[in-house]
Amino acid sequence: MAKISRRDKTVVRVRLAEVLAQEFDIYRFQAEDFIETVLEEIGRALSEGKEVKISNFGAFRTVQRKSRMGRNPKTRESAEIKARCAVSFRPSVRQKHRMNAR
Repeated sequence: MAKISRRDKTVVRVRLAEVLAQEFDIYRFQAEDFIETVLEEIGRALSEGKEVKISNFGAFRTVQRKSRMGRNPKTRESAEIKARCAVSFRPSVRQKHRMNAR
């Protein structure tokens, strides 16, 4: 399997597509379409309030954040942060071991 360099601090879609294209001997545009389809499906499921579990990687789910008082770091003025829905990620045990093996 093609590796993504540890020196790269951020992995972007294009790099993922390059790795997929190389690994499966397909065109990069096909890999980009595949990645787009996967991300669209994850986004759709999350917008419907479903949890998305990916074996040996982790789980994405939506959580409700309560409104709270915050502070503008530039002006130091207090401001209310409104209640909102956010996405939470919980890595699998295997993924935690991968991250801590470094």
